[in-house]
Amino acid sequence: MKSAVLHKAGDLRIEEVDVPKIGPNDVLIKMRCVGICGSDIHYYLEGRIGSFIVDKPLILGHECSGEVAEVGRNVTRVKVGQRIIIEPGFTCGRCSYCRSGRYNLCKDVLFYGTPPVHGAFAEYAYAPETNVYLMPGNMSLEEGAMIEPLAVGMMAAKRGRVSVNDSVAILGAGPIGQMALQAVKAYGVIETYVTDVVDYRLEYAKKAGAKAVVNAAKEDVVGKILELTDNEGVDVVIEASGAVSAVKQTLDIAKRGGRIVQVGWPMTEVPFPIAKIIGNELEVLGVHRYANVYPTAIKAVSTGKVDVKPFITHRFPFEKITEAFETQIKKTGNPMKIIVKI
Repeated sequence: MKSAVLHKAGDLRIEEVDVPKIGPNDVLIKMRCVGICGSDIHYYLEGRIGSFIVDKPLILGHECSGEVAEVGRNVTRVKVGQRIIIEPGFTCGRCSYCRSGRYNLCKDVLFYGTPPVHGAFAEYAYAPETNVYLMPGNMSLEEGAMIEPLAVGMMAAKRGRVSVNDSVAILGAGPIGQMALQAVKAYGVIETYVTDVVDYRLEYAKKAGAKAVVNAAKEDVVGKILELTDNEGVDVVIEASGAVSAVKQTLDIAKRGGRIVQVGWPMTEVPFPIAKIIGNELEVLGVHRYANVYPTAIKAVSTGKVDVKPFITHRFPFEKITEAFETQIKKTGNPMKIIVKI
């Protein structure tokens, strides 16, 4: 099969590799649509994310949908030819985290496109049957590839315990920030504020229903949000950029007794004044991928509660995958989510 193999930073090649062999509980998937994630960009540019290093050829990609090509002998829930969405983290199912429902914290997880596990930028990939979800008939394969980033947004909303009574600030209006906005709106939140340093991303947030947007490169984010909230701050802050400045702002934007949900990954250590957390009795919650939200994300899209289509701005054929990556990096044509069609 053809696959896009990253050999080292900046060296992505389409090559022939063996089609994966499946076990009795596995499904072989013919990949159709795969989104480019920020983590894919990091691996492409730097060859690593933190302790995860590309030290041998790796197939990237984890935001994906496709069709069932083959099933193992024990598979009963899906059939060849059906359109499916893949939850790309395969966990052990035996540890205390898996058994308690927090399987995203499993220490033995195998995650698409994270060294040393091959991902979805290939004609075929495999997944355990437990990680495969049937796609509703009214959903497109492109929408199916958007379920993974939406699941991150859903997990942020879930961790933050957001409700219709809450005000929410989302720092970072990239794809994950946009999906967090979609998620909190699906949870009923009415009062939302979104920040970023890129104007076109803020325009997307405005069109998606944000009450107000703030360009952090031009305005005082903390001052503006306090002004908009009668100097109270918001109930929940979702940090989705990973920018050190934004992470620090969360402590001044959250109201007393509020919740901070950290989704973005800062690339350096961030000094965090604990006194503010104690004095204001703040909750600081981390989000590591997602758990138990895929079915909700799929229902949200299939019922029209969440519309992910406007965020798909670019589509590239598989043979132009390097051009797709460069388009995202250079922000050519104001990209939000780029889909590679296989």
